[in-house]
Amino acid sequence: MKPDGDSLPLLRRLHERVFGDPEVRAVLDAGFAQLALELESRAEPPHVTCTVSIGLFAGAGQDRNTAAGEDRVAGGRHGQVRLCRLFLLRRGARMAVPERHRNSVQRLVSYRGSGSIHQSVPGGGPVGLKARAICSPGADDSGLARHWDVVPAGV
Repeated sequence: MKPDGDSLPLLRRLHERVFGDPEVRAVLDAGFAQLALELESRAEPPHVTCTVSIGLFAGAGQDRNTAAGEDRVAGGRHGQVRLCRLFLLRRGARMAVPERHRNSVQRLVSYRGSGSIHQSVPGGGPVGLKARAICSPGADDSGLARHWDVVPAGV
């Protein structure tokens, strides 16, 4: 789902941390390098994933405008972001079975490259999946809606 006005403030903060913070970039780059090696070493499944400490985003890099212990990403609304997962899918591959996250909103960004997010309607199955293209920031920096996707709970 294309980000809407309700999701944009949080996505702006996430975008700033993911693409503007050298510490975060270094951790993500190292994570993706490790995933690429793992994916290269096997044929199936066509994807790999790992979890990154949410501490990298929440409470890290305090500045004078942020109270000690306040979550810079969620803007003080603790619990809004509870997990960061890196996901690498082999070029041209698709997930064999769609993922469904029954109790959480997923905020997806293309870190490097481009692809499509295929999602159905809440409660729907794989029939009628709709594709929405996302791409990483770079030469085409046309806004957050081009780089991020929001998947509601249950989809």
